[in-house]
Amino acid sequence: MKKQILFAGLSIVLSAATFAQKKNVTDAILLMRKYNLMGEVAANKKTVVEAKSFIDLAAVNAETAEDLKMHLYRAEIYYCLNEVSNIESMTAGTPLDNAATAANKTIAVASFKKVLDDPKKAYTADAQSFINARADFMFNQGIVAYNNKKYADAAYAFLTAYEIKSYLSEDFKDAAINTSLAANYAVEDLLAAKKYDEAITFANGISEVMPGNIDILISLVNINLQKGDVAATENYINKALALDPLNKQLYYVLGTSYMDKKENDKATAALKKAIEIDPKYNEALYQLGAHLYNLAVEKRNAGVELDYKDPKAAKLEAEAMDLFKQALEPLEKYASQNADDKAILDILYKTNMKLGNIEKAKEYKTRLEALKG
Repeated sequence: MKKQILFAGLSIVLSAATFAQKKNVTDAILLMRKYNLMGEVAANKKTVVEAKSFIDLAAVNAETAEDLKMHLYRAEIYYCLNEVSNIESMTAGTPLDNAATAANKTIAVASFKKVLDDPKKAYTADAQSFINARADFMFNQGIVAYNNKKYADAAYAFLTAYEIKSYLSEDFKDAAINTSLAANYAVEDLLAAKKYDEAITFANGISEVMPGNIDILISLVNINLQKGDVAATENYINKALALDPLNKQLYYVLGTSYMDKKENDKATAALKKAIEIDPKYNEALYQLGAHLYNLAVEKRNAGVELDYKDPKAAKLEAEAMDLFKQALEPLEKYASQNADDKAILDILYKTNMKLGNIEKAKEYKTRLEALKG
């Protein structure tokens, strides 16, 4: 009889302990019912911090550590910690604690995953409803801002919608596309006002959230090009090329950047790569031909300035002739696609004459004279 009483007492103790742990989940849930996204920031912060203290106890206790309801609310609470921090940062104009934000997100994502991976899907709809409502709200805010031509606000709203969905490990493609579109217009407005540093800060902020978005990297390329920062331009081009190695325009811009830096071999290689990707790429054909032709002229002029007996003079002349030959191929391809470009026809005529290609020179001279009428 005493044994039965003892076991009964033990059962009561165990039940009480289990109840206490489940009560931590319940207390966290009850607190979160006070959380109101449109409410006072300080009150929301107090609520979510208190709820966190209860859910943290439940998360480390064996009785509730794998409870899916606990994971649902743990995910929501840690999401709300970031949500209220973001609102506080925007209203007070203070910087976010990025390390704390990242840590909170990691915990929220892990708990949401537990809920989503549940074969019975007991709380899956709850998790999706919680996130989707917030993501949809921000997406719609983005549309309103975009229609009002407030492109920076629109970009941030779409970006926020994209970030919210990532808590469920979802790639919100429509939000990503709209972020790029709005950001592009916002950058254009800033560039028109010559606010280069503001444009860089804006685009970098988006790139940090969406590092794989090549459109944002191309915006950063364009900003730095207009600012005249060749080193930064090259840096962002190389980042973009890592994502899209067959982007001919990036190689073209990279080539022109190297030209500005007088890194002639690198410029030639980049422009040739652009043409390799698209053999009919007009801009690259012209740029490569002009680049090689100008280098040839520089070599020849440098040789002329030397005494004709100086062995360097003959070397420079040989190098110039080789560059003239190299220039012919892209310029001839360009001319085949742009038959009325008089300047290029004139260059082709004179270059072929220099190289002793008399018949070819006559052909270009005839075409040039026909255009002159």
